[in-house]
Amino acid sequence: MKDEAESELNRLMRGVSSDHVETVRDAWRAVLAAGDSAVPLVRHRLQSDVWGSPPKGPVGKYLGVLLAVLHQLDAKVFGVEIERLQCERLHPIHAQTVKIMAGRRNEAPVAWVGPITEQVPVYVSKDLDDRRGIAEKIDHWCHTPGLDLRKVTRIDVIDHAPGIDYLGCYDLFFSGIVMVWPGIRAGPRWLRRLAREHTFYHEVGHHACGHAEFGQVTEQEREADAYAAKMMRVAHPVLIRVGRVIFWPLRGLARRSRLRRERLSE
Repeated sequence: MKDEAESELNRLMRGVSSDHVETVRDAWRAVLAAGDSAVPLVRHRLQSDVWGSPPKGPVGKYLGVLLAVLHQLDAKVFGVEIERLQCERLHPIHAQTVKIMAGRRNEAPVAWVGPITEQVPVYVSKDLDDRRGIAEKIDHWCHTPGLDLRKVTRIDVIDHAPGIDYLGCYDLFFSGIVMVWPGIRAGPRWLRRLAREHTFYHEVGHHACGHAEFGQVTEQEREADAYAAKMMRVAHPVLIRVGRVIFWPLRGLARRSRLRRERLSE
């Protein structure tokens, strides 16, 4: 198991160096699946002298990725390594990476959601009220029959902030889902609630469909929309039957969200 974990960790670093989405995504999942056997391997790499030198090539990205995967594997050991690194003589770029990642020391999932066989940690921003209630809503969506949460590594819920002009996004590299809360602020409460749910299914759709291209790729967006529509029909069968027209506004919201993200990516 240790040799396998070492191989996957090497693959993760190769993927990071080449920015190859599929390699990073698959190796990241495999390292997390290795569990405790991967922890000493990650720590060994973190204890390298290379962090005291100016980063060359892709080395500048390695430290953050190693710390991020260690945090997912073992939050307690992550804290120990952060404290050790903060006492080391690091190059300013690496020191800044450690400073940023140190913010995760007290980060813990608010809940684990979804079916017992596909439990996913949910992290909710401390700036949001009723963090437990938000996690419970997401847990309810995660129990929609047929929803594919396999290999989703985490769900983050963040607050609106200046410059955020999207409702949700999918992390291609690390198979994570980000939700902006509360999302749509205008319109009836029922529509805003359904819009949040639709956004969640849309981002899961990117994951379930195995999308690996950055930006707003038309075909990918259509597939994610189709997946979201399917999940909405499963989650609300009676409502769909008696008022299919109710969900037309959601398509408009999704299109507007895509256009906003396209503008941001230009």
